[in-house]
Amino acid sequence: MSEYLEFEQLSEIDDLLKLRVKGESSGFAGTADCYVNEDQFQAFCAQLVGFPKKREDSIRFCSGESDQWSHFDIEFSCIDSSGRILAAIQIVSRDTRYRREKVCFLASFSFKVEPVAFDRFVKGLSRVSVINNVGLKAALVNET
Repeated sequence: MSEYLEFEQLSEIDDLLKLRVKGESSGFAGTADCYVNEDQFQAFCAQLVGFPKKREDSIRFCSGESDQWSHFDIEFSCIDSSGRILAAIQIVSRDTRYRREKVCFLASFSFKVEPVAFDRFVKGLSRVSVINNVGLKAALVNET
């Protein structure tokens, strides 16, 4: 069974990054193209470096909730003394092709990852967070 979370940078506008967020766990899967504020997302990525520092550490990022736009919410929590991390993700995809109908797809899922896999993800995500890196991807994969 595949458990993963992937971010890919798409062409952006102004100071907004456009990210394709997709993931899957336990049969639940979602994909959405979301706009995020570059500075806020880079600050989130910086907070992830060296995470977790303590057993009770948790960090969250939400790209913003909207009735009109796709968005995502992600939380990373330390779950044991060996530094394993629980990734909890919600992806909301809003289809804007149909003006008369509000078409919305939602996927919520979570999975656990080892610290080494998380550190690789954080390095990749830091590169994805910089504008003009269109096409770069960062993937968090449960390797257990």
